[in-house]
Amino acid sequence: MNRIEMKNKAKETIKGKVFFSFIVILLYGLIMGLPDMLIPISGSREAAFAGIGSLIAAVLGIFLIPVRFGVAQYFHDISNGREGRIDGFLAPYKEKFWEEMIKARLLATIYTILGMICFIIPGIFMALKYSQIEYCFLDNKQIKYKEAMSRSAEIMKNNKMDLFVLYLSFFGWMLLIPLTLGVLAIFVGPYMEAAMIQFFYAKSGSIPSSEPEVVVIEEISPAKEEKKDDSDFWK
Repeated sequence: MNRIEMKNKAKETIKGKVFFSFIVILLYGLIMGLPDMLIPISGSREAAFAGIGSLIAAVLGIFLIPVRFGVAQYFHDISNGREGRIDGFLAPYKEKFWEEMIKARLLATIYTILGMICFIIPGIFMALKYSQIEYCFLDNKQIKYKEAMSRSAEIMKNNKMDLFVLYLSFFGWMLLIPLTLGVLAIFVGPYMEAAMIQFFYAKSGSIPSSEPEVVVIEEISPAKEEKKDDSDFWK
């Protein structure tokens, strides 16, 4: 599947679901914005307590890292013909894999920051290398953080430029968002997310069936069953 096919599939995925898909992305943004709301609170207090809000915000920000899985889960569901739900935001905490997600994303972020310090290109390289971490948990929620990072790196081997170009292909859309006073973001956000999950499917080979397997059980009449038993007797 090439880039154009991914984007066409993404458009098909969000057809009739654009607004609710945008609500899911907006909800994610609001949740991740909670830590930033605590920082101004600390600034209004005495100097001795000024850093408490920032510390709490940092800890909360780390704890909320797995919330990103909810967005991945939602677009994974609608991409496979299932009803998209928002309870995926809580899945990492309910199903006890939030710690592994935090470890994987924190370590990937550290590598990316170190790459940026050395030079911008290594930082971009690291960001692309570990871009599939959250999606890896879709296949196996019991996966450990090292496995998730290794799988992301394996998926992105020789595919980093493809993802980079896919990101760039949305640049024009991004420029149009301010011109529409943000209204176009209602479409662009879901469009991008749906395209990213298609990229994961294409490069990982992890494309689940959109329909459950139907097992047809043939009803055997008593006459047929008796005949079958007689024939088996002479074998």
